[in-house]
Amino acid sequence: MRWTKPARKMKKIRNNISKYAVLLALTATPLVITSCRQELDINVDPNNPSQASLSGLLSGSQVGFAFALGGEGTRMPASIVQHYAGHRAQPLNYARYNITSSATDGTWTALYNALMDIKELENKAAASGSQAYVGVSKLLQAHAFSVITDMFGDIPFSEALQGRSNITPAYDKQENIYPALIAMIDEGLTALSAGTETISGDIVYGGDVAKWKKYGNSLKLRLLNHLSSRQPNAAANFLASNPSLIDTSVDDAKVAFGSVAANANPIYQFDVLSGRKDQAVASTIVDKMKALSDPRVSVYFEPIVKNDNGLKGQYFGNTPGGSLGDTGQSRYSRVGSAYASIKAPVVLMSAAEVNFIKAEVYHRASNAASAQAAYEAAITQDFAALGLSSSAAAYLANANVAYNGTLQRIMEQKWITMFQASYESWVDWRRTGYPALTPAARNVTSNVIPRNLPYPDVEINSNRVNLVAGPGIPIPYTGLSNRVWWDN
Repeated sequence: MRWTKPARKMKKIRNNISKYAVLLALTATPLVITSCRQELDINVDPNNPSQASLSGLLSGSQVGFAFALGGEGTRMPASIVQHYAGHRAQPLNYARYNITSSATDGTWTALYNALMDIKELENKAAASGSQAYVGVSKLLQAHAFSVITDMFGDIPFSEALQGRSNITPAYDKQENIYPALIAMIDEGLTALSAGTETISGDIVYGGDVAKWKKYGNSLKLRLLNHLSSRQPNAAANFLASNPSLIDTSVDDAKVAFGSVAANANPIYQFDVLSGRKDQAVASTIVDKMKALSDPRVSVYFEPIVKNDNGLKGQYFGNTPGGSLGDTGQSRYSRVGSAYASIKAPVVLMSAAEVNFIKAEVYHRASNAASAQAAYEAAITQDFAALGLSSSAAAYLANANVAYNGTLQRIMEQKWITMFQASYESWVDWRRTGYPALTPAARNVTSNVIPRNLPYPDVEINSNRVNLVAGPGIPIPYTGLSNRVWWDN
């Protein structure tokens, strides 16, 4: 299935990270993903990565990571946490938890391909003594690895990204990966402080080192908070050190996309440019937001465009697991302009998320005043990021929105806000149980909502020995109930 048609003839490279390590010489031109199995169309010679500048590698790796995160990295978790509810074909399978090893090939490959590009940036930066670039690359690597391990559990880590020198990397346990990721973030922050060069080609922060440090600290806070069951005080202790964080929406880490098809937002490519009409949003989140009179409805979702069911202009989601067709977009809403327009950004980390994390940490520490302040800041900053600042106060005044001292209220509002980052909402649901989700209709898992993803066919076929020696060959469907290490 094609996501877009290239504007001009391009050289097609199929990257398979577990079998081949193709080091891509990326430029600032965004990647064009042309298949759900992750074919990358690029205009440069992959056999000559040494020709790429640090600035080109940086911008290319940022775009590649954002595309992987906002595309393949989002769609499956979005169905699990009921942000999306596809009504036929692949999206319907996801909604019913019909998630197999073949289904996860795209997610795994997209994220590891992005990691290869980021690692190439680090290698070249280290060779040239460019510490600032090393710092940025380490932060992005920690981010990408964290998403993969949060989805799958044990993954290739310490032996990964070595190219042709090791095409069958061993698996590391998640309990060892997490401390290594925290250390990687610290190394990145140290390198940023040591760097003296100007960072060029930075499409996230324009070379602003102070903002990159905020991103690194915010990412560290996120990962420590993931350990709320394993290490209950870790996030609180780090927060008490008063790190510089992404506190306001002007510091949000995001990658904006272009105004032409070849450079379009990944959700836009999947939902619009592909011509497919099977990815609806879920009634779970639509109905919740409508019940709260949430003004973000109009930017989160597209109104129904036809009137076959008397719903034109309304916002209406599909029941998770429901299979009614909607080829004419007369029944269900799709992802809206905030996150699925042609130029919509992919948000790597936001002030809203950071403030929600702070609210949770303060709540667990029984600091109600600080929890409330952070909770209100989270919603206020999300409204600001979406151009809805004037509506924030009224929304917070709603009795069903106002802070009430419960973790449930914090996490439900965070789930709404993280519509653009469903993989993180999935982490939150596994950690906290919120929001309380009803298993999708006609699911294939005996009403068990997935807690992990099965290892992909690409690993089963090409790295079987290490997979068997580590986590093992996944058991279809029943294996979806396996818990990752921090989910205890």
